[in-house]
Amino acid sequence: MKVGLIDIDSKIPNLALMKLSQYHKQLNHKVELIPPLIASTCQDNYDLIIASKVFDFTEMPCLPEKTHLGGSGIDFKKKLINPVEHIYPDYNLYGCNYAIGYTSRGCNRRCPFCIVPEKEGKFKIVCDDIREFWRGQNLLMLLDNSLNTDEEHFLDICEQVLNKNIAIDFSQGLDIRHLTDIQALALSQLKPWGQTPFRFAWDFIRIEKQVRTGIEILRKHGIEHKSMFYVLIGFNTTVEEDLYRVEILRNLGVEPFVMPFNKFNEYQKAFARYVNYKAIFRSVKWEDYKWYKLNKKKASGE
Repeated sequence: MKVGLIDIDSKIPNLALMKLSQYHKQLNHKVELIPPLIASTCQDNYDLIIASKVFDFTEMPCLPEKTHLGGSGIDFKKKLINPVEHIYPDYNLYGCNYAIGYTSRGCNRRCPFCIVPEKEGKFKIVCDDIREFWRGQNLLMLLDNSLNTDEEHFLDICEQVLNKNIAIDFSQGLDIRHLTDIQALALSQLKPWGQTPFRFAWDFIRIEKQVRTGIEILRKHGIEHKSMFYVLIGFNTTVEEDLYRVEILRNLGVEPFVMPFNKFNEYQKAFARYVNYKAIFRSVKWEDYKWYKLNKKKASGE
């Protein structure tokens, strides 16, 4: 059997497709990754075609009629079957030189803008040994949505990473509201992958006290400068609260990274560009930023 896999919009190597590739290769099937732009011409070249779409806002390419569709951008209730879910990924599909995986799924928070609780349910441990998806790579990207929810599991994973001398990236972030001294101590002992491998979020203005407390814990263990905070704007905060949060984070010595709720809103795009381009953010005040000076009414929501 010849199997074609289509990655429609992943920003990183698609983990589900790498697992499907490994599964079919173990059945002695020939597997190929098909570029989305030429997918429509491949109808007769494969016995099975599977496509994955991660985001619901990206454009759907023209696909062969017999394509099997999956991914959060199509149906986040659809899941890989168990033999596939826990198989070692085929990193060769992308030529990927780092490991990617989950040790937990779900989240106990009920943030109204997030699909994770509906998609994966409450927090649960799905893997207690990183060797399910790691076999000697120097770099590891963990995709857990809220890994430090369970402190014992979090510390166990950190110990595994530390003992194997792996550079780590908690790509989906950790929950600053769960952060404790012992967790921060564990983080401080890890080898970082990138400038800010420890990612958190300040989405709601009401959690300011918890954010400040968490940053003090990070500073106590000397890792506040390795930390970055996602800042959601355009959902339930005012423009004044948006600026307030990024300035507080700046003053506390951690990097803010703005996430627009509406990527097509002119103000949200401009404010994200201002904050996320660090050369601009570090040298220009928002009030002096060219877009703001020309669009004060839009920036204030008038």
